[in-house]
Amino acid sequence: MSNEMLTKMSEQYQTFLSPVIKANKLSAANLEALVNFQMNSLQSYVDMAMARMKAAADISDPASLQTFLTSQAETISSLNQKFMDDTKALSDLMGRFKAEFDQLVKDSLPMGK
Repeated sequence: MSNEMLTKMSEQYQTFLSPVIKANKLSAANLEALVNFQMNSLQSYVDMAMARMKAAADISDPASLQTFLTSQAETISSLNQKFMDDTKALSDLMGRFKAEFDQLVKDSLPMGK
């Protein structure tokens, strides 16, 4: 085989693999972002649950029970807001992922270049 033929085959191979390599890198970066989001969310929910368990353990009389119940209502409201914020953040993250992949596909098509 001539050197020119090998160079041409190498270029075709690179042209074919370039979008695949970019997609793999994008997938890895997006997976990392998703895992970080989930781990941070999980940690904050665990922290909130542990705080509530400690507060429940501190109940020793009717007054502390009343204080706990009042704070429980506030915690539920806070939890609801956090859940809504996390849902929006996850939706935004997924929207960004989709836009990045759509752009990658568009750039990989012959007419996209």
